[in-house]
Amino acid sequence: MGTTISKRQSCVSVTQIDYEETTVSTPVASNYRTHKISHSSQSQNVKRDDKQYLHDSLLMSIIPSGKYTTNDLKQLNQLFIYWTMVKLIIINFKCERDVHKELLKNLAEFSRKYYLNNTNELKLIDEFAQNYHGHTPIWWYTMTNFIRCMLNQAFETKDLEVFMKMAFFIKDLYQQLKFLQMNTLKTNKLPIIVYRNYQVTNEELENIKNNKGNLLSFNNFIIADSDHEIQSHSNNLMINILFRIRIESKRTSTSFASFQNDNDSGDEQKSFIFFMHSIFRIVDMKQITERSWEVDLTLTSNKDEQVTCLTDLLRHETRETVGWLRLAQLMSVIGDFDQAKTIHNKIFELTPENDISTRSRIYIELGNIDNEFGDYKSANTRYEKSIEIQQQQSSSHHLLRSSYNNYGEVQRQLGNYSNALSVHKKTLKMKKQYLFPDDLSLAITYNNMALASESLANFANASKFHQQALSIKRKTLSSDHQEFAIAYNNIGELQRLMGNFSLALQYFERALYIRLKKYSTSDGPVAIPYNNIGRIHWELGDYSLATSYLQKSLDIKLKTYSCNHPWLCCTYNNIGDVHQQMGEYANALSYYQKALEIQEKAFSENHPEIAITYTNMGRTHRSLANYPTALSYYRKAIEIQQETLSSNHPSLAICYNNHGHVCQLMGKHQTALEYYQKALEIQVKSLREGHPSLAATCNNLGDVERQLGNYTKALTFYEQSLDIKKNSLPSYHPILASTYNNIGVIYQSISNYSTALEYYQKTLEIQQKTLPSHHPDLAVFYINIGAYHQSTKEYDTALEYFNKALEIQLISLPASHPDIAVTHTSIATVYVNQGDYKSALKHEQSAVDIASKTFAPDHPKVQMFQSYLEQIRAKIK
Repeated sequence: MGTTISKRQSCVSVTQIDYEETTVSTPVASNYRTHKISHSSQSQNVKRDDKQYLHDSLLMSIIPSGKYTTNDLKQLNQLFIYWTMVKLIIINFKCERDVHKELLKNLAEFSRKYYLNNTNELKLIDEFAQNYHGHTPIWWYTMTNFIRCMLNQAFETKDLEVFMKMAFFIKDLYQQLKFLQMNTLKTNKLPIIVYRNYQVTNEELENIKNNKGNLLSFNNFIIADSDHEIQSHSNNLMINILFRIRIESKRTSTSFASFQNDNDSGDEQKSFIFFMHSIFRIVDMKQITERSWEVDLTLTSNKDEQVTCLTDLLRHETRETVGWLRLAQLMSVIGDFDQAKTIHNKIFELTPENDISTRSRIYIELGNIDNEFGDYKSANTRYEKSIEIQQQQSSSHHLLRSSYNNYGEVQRQLGNYSNALSVHKKTLKMKKQYLFPDDLSLAITYNNMALASESLANFANASKFHQQALSIKRKTLSSDHQEFAIAYNNIGELQRLMGNFSLALQYFERALYIRLKKYSTSDGPVAIPYNNIGRIHWELGDYSLATSYLQKSLDIKLKTYSCNHPWLCCTYNNIGDVHQQMGEYANALSYYQKALEIQEKAFSENHPEIAITYTNMGRTHRSLANYPTALSYYRKAIEIQQETLSSNHPSLAICYNNHGHVCQLMGKHQTALEYYQKALEIQVKSLREGHPSLAATCNNLGDVERQLGNYTKALTFYEQSLDIKKNSLPSYHPILASTYNNIGVIYQSISNYSTALEYYQKTLEIQQKTLPSHHPDLAVFYINIGAYHQSTKEYDTALEYFNKALEIQLISLPASHPDIAVTHTSIATVYVNQGDYKSALKHEQSAVDIASKTFAPDHPKVQMFQSYLEQIRAKIK
């Protein structure tokens, strides 16, 4: 019988880019002071109306309290996370005096585009550009429309360009608020209570009700007043809310300050301005009227456990990047890759061409996102651009190493294994010049070199590189670190390819154990060990357990990745293999087709993984007796592998084996023998002694020698196959059953019926444990047992077994399958021996009809069936 291979699924670790913060000069120190806003310095058309405060929208987001982890970030309110990160970036924003002037000029030019036909606002923008330090940031925010309106709109639309342009101003405003907060606390006794009116929908109200005790943020700047009169509005669809804001601590998580506001009536009213993304705890709420509620909020302190935990977590998750790139990195962490890509593209658009470092980093990150989506071609282009622009100028060696590392990995994903290995060797050489011998970054490169070597079937080198990576990780990491899950997974896959299935299973189970320490059973990283454990159980013949693990893997992947992600292909192929082995050929083809459709979109037409799927589809068509179609797929696979792999690659041997098997089934025994011998030559050179793939080839050589009448040679090959299988597979494996069956056939052919029966009995014991009752292999067993009873002239018993076989075949195989023809002939021979020639004629005619549909007229089986039909007709006459 022929063999197939599974899609390789490795857990590839893309390099971790440890960007450092840039050191800059002392920021501009503005002369901020406590002040009373005066109307004398502004034109009447920008006179501030306190009612305007009520019209500024509030952008709320709520998250539950808790000790947050990385896993929680994807479940938390994304706006809350987004604006927390924006706030951190702006607070950490630094610039030199000259840069500040340039940024001020750029913001003024940018603002003029917003107010192109608004004369009054353009005058204010001119004053802003010429006399920025003549007023304070609070004055500019509260007394001019253009700043406030642009910011409010940007908060609503998440317009990153506005925040990048205004970052220096928002930072100046933050510094002033921080300074003024001290004076505010001196002149106001704690607790300070202020009020803010707002209207919400019923849904928003219910959300607030359901989150008592949790955190609420106003993502934009807010202004609150000492006036606590609740506003009534005519909109019957909205609920009026009076937020009663209580400040209890001197050290708050958000800066604030009080200022005097002159309203239209000439009264002075104390107002408070809170910095962006102010975070409160929902304390209580009560209904005032039918459509009015009061909600008590407390401004969180800078020691609030939940706020501190979340802030520290975001800093940790974005520690490898700087500036606005941190926001894009965070979006990738929470799985919002579209948003991450949008942010990166916007930053790139606003980055000067001479800023090689930033542009190169963005290319790397965009490549990483493409890689995450399985768009390896696009990722390849991004990494190439990153390398190209760095090589044009003297660039950071660290960035260049990162670019080469990721470029090498995507080359491997694209099937360019030799080039991938070459690039990783170059990366290793660069890293060794600058890093300590036990730096974790070296382990990543050794891991990637191992994967490339493994793809090239250089298992000795792959094992050596994996051990070097593992040695570094053991020196630098705790034993349950997630990096060990990657290492154990990849070593397990190498052991699987080397035929050490039990050892491979141990490594995969260790990888799963470590993954489950950090992730739940439904998280993305767990899909890989589930897939690999499922594949190993397939190799070990436990199809029920294999299906369970593979389905778990597929369910997680479908939830985690897009429906066209290449990482789905391996699981589709593996599930297809289980259906194939169970005799469920339509289901097998369905899964293989899904894999092929994704691969054809993601890869070039000669990618080695497409060859794997072609091989699997060919194998199923062979089982369905669609021999020309099977040969077509096998030839496609061979063409790809001859072009992309070395002449001694084990995958090529598998293709030769499968091609030979179809030739054998089509009666071309000599051609089949040549293909099997080609396969054996490759396997002897490339695989260890006793590898399970050698067992398959020995079995196939035995099969063709048997059909050529060379029973002694056939038995020798079958016994070699059996010895290898016994040493590498569990005693109940279905593949052992096929060899026991074949040895039984040899003994029956040389009339040693008792020994033949012993081997048939072993076959039955395994098949009854592992195969469904309608599996075609059980039909083969019944035919052989029937033939045994026919040889001992027990015709009724023989007929009983032949009919059992026919019943199974009619359920599990196409009506034109040649195995059904063979069974009809077997039944016909029994009826001839019993003298029932009419029944014999009926069955032999069925055999001729089926064989004529499947084979050419000169095929040996067609001629044999036709000849026997004529003999039966002669007896009737």
